[in-house]
Amino acid sequence: MKKILVMAAGALLSSPLLAAPYIDNEAPLVAANAYLDLADAGGRVVAVGDRGKILFSDDQGGHWKTAVAPSEVLLTAVCFADARHGWAVGHDAVVLGTDDGGETWTLQYSDPLGGGESSDVEEEPLDDLSMDDIYGDPYGDDDYGDDLYSDDPYEEASSAPVDTSGAPLLDVHCESKDKAVAVGGYGYYLETSDGGDTWSKQAARMKNSDGWHLYAMSDAPKSDDRYVVGEKGVIFRSTDKGASWTQLDSPYDGTLFGVTAISDYQVLVYGLQGNVWLSANRGVSWKKIPTKLTRGVNDGAVLADGSVVLVTNAGGILTSHDDGQSFSLRFLPDRESISAVLPRIGGGVLIAGQGGLRVIEDVK
Repeated sequence: MKKILVMAAGALLSSPLLAAPYIDNEAPLVAANAYLDLADAGGRVVAVGDRGKILFSDDQGGHWKTAVAPSEVLLTAVCFADARHGWAVGHDAVVLGTDDGGETWTLQYSDPLGGGESSDVEEEPLDDLSMDDIYGDPYGDDDYGDDLYSDDPYEEASSAPVDTSGAPLLDVHCESKDKAVAVGGYGYYLETSDGGDTWSKQAARMKNSDGWHLYAMSDAPKSDDRYVVGEKGVIFRSTDKGASWTQLDSPYDGTLFGVTAISDYQVLVYGLQGNVWLSANRGVSWKKIPTKLTRGVNDGAVLADGSVVLVTNAGGILTSHDDGQSFSLRFLPDRESISAVLPRIGGGVLIAGQGGLRVIEDVK
């Protein structure tokens, strides 16, 4: 879920406003609902979260509007290929698509447990598999306390193969208006090359026979490198934008929740118990970065000035001004967990999590 500020300030209000009034950022839907991810859509900000809620803002988080969305499942991730075309994913392997900058969404794919897949699906051959009944509420859907990301949201998975039906998708990457990739629980790997008209399972492309959960992916800024991290410290790297994958040696055997490619060579991975690791050679070797944290680190972003910001459970915000070599730590006063961070045009960041959506003007 890496976020990098790349848009021009002139794009801020490029999308037309809806007739419906804005929601003030102090309204309960903004401040009290839990949101798990944020994305830029050509200057517009789109947030997704609990019970299928999708909001968007044309003033960088000052006010919000409610999008029209067809699902009420927990949405875990969102991305945009350009100002209009994007995807959101969540529980039951739900995939939603938009072509109007996030104002309206349609259901493109779903794979609920025992419910059968949506009709527009191409599936690779798989053995008949079973799964543990542990996907009802992996993100604390009914309790957004410090348990949000505080431990692995899933119990230890068996090494035996399992059916991915009913598994949540946990991250989505928009490569173009036609191509996107989503990853998730039990090694779920889903891809479209036709704008979402059809989706295909491609788990066999990644050698993950144990079915470890895949939590996040990140592209290098300029090269064709792509990284995916997940349960048991797994780290995969592709040098051809996902056409093929190699598993890297991991410095950590606990769950990694996120990955941020700072440059074409420098990569941060992070996860449980405050673990942050930095590689300066595309994941060949790793250096542990002290954080003074014992709770999970969930997401990261690279700001326009090159600073790196990581967000954590218990309201922790880590900031680095030396390419991830060291971090300063501050906490939100309420210590509510933060699940996502996005750079703001004009400075500061937007954060999403247990405390809803907030603007942090000063990131030190």
